[in-house]
Amino acid sequence: MTREELVRKIDTAVEELTGELTAFACEIFAIPTQNPPGYNYDKCTKAIGAMMEKIGMEVEYVHVPTERLDELAPKGQGLPRMSVVGTLKGETLRPNIHFTGHFDVVPEGTNWTHDPYGCDIVDGNIYARGSADQKSGIVSELIAALALKKAGIKLKGTYIASATPDEETGGQAGVGYMVEQGYFTKESTDYCVITECLDVDKICLGHRGTLWFEITVKGKQSHGSQPSEGVNPIEFINRLLNVIKEDIDPLIAKPTPLPVMPPACRKTTLTVTGVHAGENVNSIPAEALVTFDWRLIPELSVSWAKEQIEKALEKVKAQMPGTDYTIKYVGEDDPTLVSEDMDVVRALQRNGREYLGRDMEFSVSPGMDDQKYVVQKGKMEQCIVYGPGRLTLAHKSDEFANIEEMKTSAKIMALSAAELLGVAD
Repeated sequence: MTREELVRKIDTAVEELTGELTAFACEIFAIPTQNPPGYNYDKCTKAIGAMMEKIGMEVEYVHVPTERLDELAPKGQGLPRMSVVGTLKGETLRPNIHFTGHFDVVPEGTNWTHDPYGCDIVDGNIYARGSADQKSGIVSELIAALALKKAGIKLKGTYIASATPDEETGGQAGVGYMVEQGYFTKESTDYCVITECLDVDKICLGHRGTLWFEITVKGKQSHGSQPSEGVNPIEFINRLLNVIKEDIDPLIAKPTPLPVMPPACRKTTLTVTGVHAGENVNSIPAEALVTFDWRLIPELSVSWAKEQIEKALEKVKAQMPGTDYTIKYVGEDDPTLVSEDMDVVRALQRNGREYLGRDMEFSVSPGMDDQKYVVQKGKMEQCIVYGPGRLTLAHKSDEFANIEEMKTSAKIMALSAAELLGVAD
């Protein structure tokens, strides 16, 4: 089969599946899988598994053991965690390509003009919480497999698609657990595409690093009319912010040359996200808590960031006798970045050009995603992020997924799978 025939057959098959794509998208978009705590996971995975069975895939459900739920899903209120994996075997098990997306969504929030789970379709857009981020990617990865089957294209290698939970709260019970169990590793997988919402015309090579931490400052309580009798932990926080501005900000001022999107995120950001202190207006508190969100460009590491904040804390402590502090790191992930000089990248570049009519751009995500597990713990290099959802819509009111973009993404996925795995005679 010539490349021209392959392109045409996939294009025709996906177009003929527009109705099924739309119906499947509305089915899973309408299931409220808010995380935390993780509602309706069983219902959603069964709907996805049913589509996999329709395609002719072998379906497997991977459950997190009950005794590990508190460890892997601490915000999950003991609700079950499971992933669903569909395998479309080719002539051989290897090479294989594994497309994966997460089905959990953030809470719907406020200010919607559409029902967050009503799946209103307006101008080709399906409105629902989690539609862009990132159930749309799950739709495209399965429609791609269905299109290959509909077009009569038999692969030499094996096509795998999965849907996992908990990315919105770190992914430990989702892709993190799957890597631990031997999925998404260099021993089990040749190519991996995470179908996260990084835009239909962009190939995402990595993400910034993340360090979340809480600092508890201890001072000395006193009456508000006699502040000299106390030691104010709020003053400690004030001085800490000044030290950060004077000592750390100059170290993180230089932006990365890498294509982090949006461009405003090409700089490291260290942001205060919460300050909690005091109970009475007329008392100096004994304790205060401050929280930070530190996003690191790929040139910087979590260990370097920890060193800088601990130096700043010691500097303030030396200025304020009678104070002490503890620091708790509640989330930490080093930046992830893979080379653009890989087979999976080149395949998506060629095939994106085929269906988009223009070159795809490279990007780096401003926030962390499940790629960190596959690359850092699974030791895979051939792992990128590509999906149809629009990054600018993630977590916003009136979030939507565009039907044409889901179709285009499915075409690119199908053609890339055919190229990387080979087509049987």
